[in-house]
Amino acid sequence: MKYLKWLPLLPVAAFPFMIWLVGTIEEQTGVNPVFQVALFWLLGLVGAAAALWQSIRGRWEGRKLALASMLVKLFQIQNYVVLFLGGAGLGLLFPPIALFLWLLDVMTIFLTGLVGLAAVFRCRVEGRLTTKAMVVNGILQFVFCADVFSAIWVYRNTKEAFLS
Repeated sequence: MKYLKWLPLLPVAAFPFMIWLVGTIEEQTGVNPVFQVALFWLLGLVGAAAALWQSIRGRWEGRKLALASMLVKLFQIQNYVVLFLGGAGLGLLFPPIALFLWLLDVMTIFLTGLVGLAAVFRCRVEGRLTTKAMVVNGILQFVFCADVFSAIWVYRNTKEAFLS
């Protein structure tokens, strides 16, 4: 039962990978790809909001939530690389594709940023981060590339509560 709190993070982690299935799902079911992406994103949003809510209510230990945030962000790196290279290459031929891929990146960073924000908040409440570190890392959770470094920093620097 203690692992159930990790369940809401699955749609957050899987969102950018589900995008690659959109064409296949459309072929088999006829469901509009935009609707599919919106549905997958909403599932991720529910998962990220659940993690944030659990953080506020104290259901997560800050360090474990920081680990979850870091793992989700690291898990998605290869997808960002493919989206970036695909957007750069296809964007030269067809600019709307680059815009669409950029939008998908923004949607993904928002989801993982909420999980990172939940971790930073919980670590601050537990005295594992200073207020300044909470604010800086809370902002960095929503900045492309900096979010990964911030998640790693938060996890590495929250071993012991230093404000107790």
